[in-house]
Amino acid sequence: MGSLRGADDVETIGEQFESRLFRKHYLIKGLLWAVLLYGSLVLSIIAYCNPALLPFNPLSYVFNIEVSPFFAFSQGSEYFPKPHGVRIVALVPFHYHERTAILDCYLQNNLVQNRGLLDQVVFIPQTDDAFSLQWLDALVQKTPEYAISVGEDDMDWKFTQANVLYVRIDGDVVFLEDHTIPTIVKTRLEDPDSLMISANVMSEGALSSLHSHHGVALPYLPELDEADQDPQTNGQSHSDWHASNLPLWNGPAAFVIEKEFRPPFQGHRWLPVAEEGLDRDPIASAMRRETGPSLQEWTVSAQHHYSFLDHLESNTLSRYKFPLWKNPPEAVSSTLGCFWGKDAAALRELYGQQTASEGLSTIWTASDGSHPNITIDGKGLASHYSAEMAVAGLDSTDLLERYHAYAQENVCRPTR
Repeated sequence: MGSLRGADDVETIGEQFESRLFRKHYLIKGLLWAVLLYGSLVLSIIAYCNPALLPFNPLSYVFNIEVSPFFAFSQGSEYFPKPHGVRIVALVPFHYHERTAILDCYLQNNLVQNRGLLDQVVFIPQTDDAFSLQWLDALVQKTPEYAISVGEDDMDWKFTQANVLYVRIDGDVVFLEDHTIPTIVKTRLEDPDSLMISANVMSEGALSSLHSHHGVALPYLPELDEADQDPQTNGQSHSDWHASNLPLWNGPAAFVIEKEFRPPFQGHRWLPVAEEGLDRDPIASAMRRETGPSLQEWTVSAQHHYSFLDHLESNTLSRYKFPLWKNPPEAVSSTLGCFWGKDAAALRELYGQQTASEGLSTIWTASDGSHPNITIDGKGLASHYSAEMAVAGLDSTDLLERYHAYAQENVCRPTR
């Protein structure tokens, strides 16, 4: 049977109006909730990736950011307090005073007295050069937290103590992010199963391929004419590290980096290339040309370093980063890592299974048959200047001057 009330009945009209109003009310309410949830999601992503973009960190109302301050791809991480009852010591194999002079600025900032985590820094001489040793002795005299090991091994394993947390930093490291050491220390404290936590060392070991990707490795080529070095013509002095002040590369259209390319002249720079995709730079040549250099040649390393300084200036270091990489299939850099003193003997055994240039690897088998866990923490970057591949290679560039200029401008404290 049909309804006894007509379509134009007052009660029917009222019910229809209330029904439409009810639906409209919940539609608006649903839209408001959707906007609120979407906005919260966007704020959470920004707070996680780059909290410096916000006037406040919304995650601080949910999580204790003083306990877990570091985020992948973050620039403005909160201060990580030194863990109570944990002594943290840096072991620094010392090779060349010119490079360690740059590292010294970063070590100073990581000392406990400067709100860092390092209680002590122990240098382990790896050179017989009298001038360099005198320089090191003078450096140690200026800082009470600095010391020189009497051992001569790459790492003085007898010096280590089981309950001390050690950070091995090669003396040729020329750049450290503010949170690199705190990041690997924090990760080591939270990961009891890893033998060592390695930092994200630019283009070394398992990270070489990752850091060679397009957009990370930028097109750079060596300048070929020494006359272009005149600061009056290119607007850049030797104390300027900024990539934006470099002129564009100018050279023959058919120029390509080949194997065993020799430096054009001492003190030359590498310059950005205007045209991309021409496969003429060392990294592209190494990957796509049989006649290109190997990934271990100095030209590839030079392109990596100039690309890194470019990203450093443009604030795009996030392109190098990732959270954690456990047991990668290739070698792990031994340049910068954190481990407990009780694991020193196991690490020494693993170090002894390869040459110094091969780094750490997950394929090792310990004497007890176990396979040690090695983790790379990708949140904190380091740059390692290694010229051993070719004495006349990286040392023929102005890279050390650029890293030194950056440290003097942004890192080094007033003369002690």
